[in-house]
Amino acid sequence: MSISYQDALDIIEGLSKFGSRLELERIRKLSDRLDNLQDKIPVIHIGGTNGKGSVARMVSSVLIQGGYKVGLYTSPHLHSPRERIQINNIPIGKEDFAQTLEELIPYIEEISEKESEFYLTQFEILTMMAFLYFYKMEIDVLVLEVGLGGRLDATNIVNNVIATVITNVDWDHMDRLGNTISLIAREKAGIIKRAIPIVTGAKGGALDIIKETAKSLDSPIYVLGRDFFLPWWTVSQVGTEICFKNKSNNRVFFTGLKGLYQVENMAISIMTLELIKDRFPFSLEAMHLGLKNTFWPGRMEIVSNSPIILLDGAHNRAGVEKLAFSLINLFYKKPTLIVGILKDKDAYGMLDLLAPYVKEKVIVTAPKNKRALQVEILGKIVNDVGKIPIIVPNIRESINVGLNLEKEFICIAGSLYTVAEAREEFLDGIEKE
Repeated sequence: MSISYQDALDIIEGLSKFGSRLELERIRKLSDRLDNLQDKIPVIHIGGTNGKGSVARMVSSVLIQGGYKVGLYTSPHLHSPRERIQINNIPIGKEDFAQTLEELIPYIEEISEKESEFYLTQFEILTMMAFLYFYKMEIDVLVLEVGLGGRLDATNIVNNVIATVITNVDWDHMDRLGNTISLIAREKAGIIKRAIPIVTGAKGGALDIIKETAKSLDSPIYVLGRDFFLPWWTVSQVGTEICFKNKSNNRVFFTGLKGLYQVENMAISIMTLELIKDRFPFSLEAMHLGLKNTFWPGRMEIVSNSPIILLDGAHNRAGVEKLAFSLINLFYKKPTLIVGILKDKDAYGMLDLLAPYVKEKVIVTAPKNKRALQVEILGKIVNDVGKIPIIVPNIRESINVGLNLEKEFICIAGSLYTVAEAREEFLDGIEKE
C-alpha cells in the first residue's frame, strides 16, 4: 500500500526523536544498498558557518540560467520540508516526496532486520531522499549544502565532487563541532576532496587549517583576498553590487540579495562558477541574470514597506555582526527589534552585538520549536545588554505588539524558525507543509 504525503510527513517528523548524531556509517549503509547513486551526479559541495545557502542559491541560479537542470539541496526549510529538495527552483511535489520516501523504506527495513539498533535521523533520510529523487529526475548537476559541520555531515558521502566551497568559519554549534576555531575549521575542512578545487572566504587560523588540509589532498585552493578580490562593493535596499577581480576577470555584478554578507558570498559564488565553467559552460549574460534574479527567502527580506518589515535569519554572532552593519548602512535608522532565539545559540553574544543598532524597547518572543529559548530567559538577556524587554510569548502576537509600537521600521531576527513564522503572517499563499 502506497503512503500518502501526510504519512510521509508523519514519518519524517517521527524521526526527530533520534535527534542529530554526526556520523556517516548509517547513511553509508543505506547508500550502499542503493548502489551509491549520489556518485552518479556531479556535485558542488558547499560548507561553512554562514552564507552556505546564499552561495548555493546564487550558483544554482546561474547554472539554471545557463540552461542546465539543477538540483538544489539546502537546510533547514522555512515552511515545508519539500523546500529542501528543488530542481530549477521548484520544490519536490507532494506525490514525489511520498513516493521517494516509500522507495527507501524497504532498504531501511532490510538493514533494520539485520541490525536491531539501526536507525536513521531525520536529516539522513531527507538527504538520501534528495539523492534518490535527483538521480531519478536525471539532473545535470547538484548544488549540495552541508547541514552541520562537514566531516561527519550526511551530505559528505558524495565522491563525484567538481568543486568544494567553505564560505567562512566562525563560532557556531560549539557543542557539536568543538570549542575552538581550529577545531571547527577541521570539521568544515572535512568536505575537501582529493585534487578537487576549493573556494573559501575563511581567514586567520581557520584558513590555515583549510590550506593545510587542501595541501595534504593536493587540492588547489582559491582564497578570497589572495586569488580573487573585491576592489569595491556597494550595498543598498535593492541589492548588492560588487566588482569581482581575479587573474582573468575584472567585472561588475549585481544581485537582488541584500546585506553586507552577500558581498563575500557573491564573490565566492562567482569564483566557484569560474572553476566549473569548462565542465558546465554558460554565457556572461547567464552569469549576470542568474545573480540578479537570485532569491533566498528569510534572508534580509523586506515583506512590507509601510512600515518597513525586515526579516533576517541571522542566528549566530557572525550573522548578527553583518545584520547590524546592514541595518545602519542600508536603512540609516534604528528599527524596533522582534527577536526569538534557540537555546543552543549564543543569545547574549548576539544581542550584545545588536543592541547599539536597535531601539530601546525590544520585543522578546519564541518560535514554536522545542529548542526555543524561554522568553523569560531571553528577556533577562535583553535587560542585561541595556534594553527594555517586552515579553510576548508567540510570534503572531509579537508582530501585533510591534505594529502598535513602531510605525517606521521593524526587524525580526534571531532564528530561521522565528523568521518562518513571521513570514507566514505577512505573505499569502505560503504552503506550510
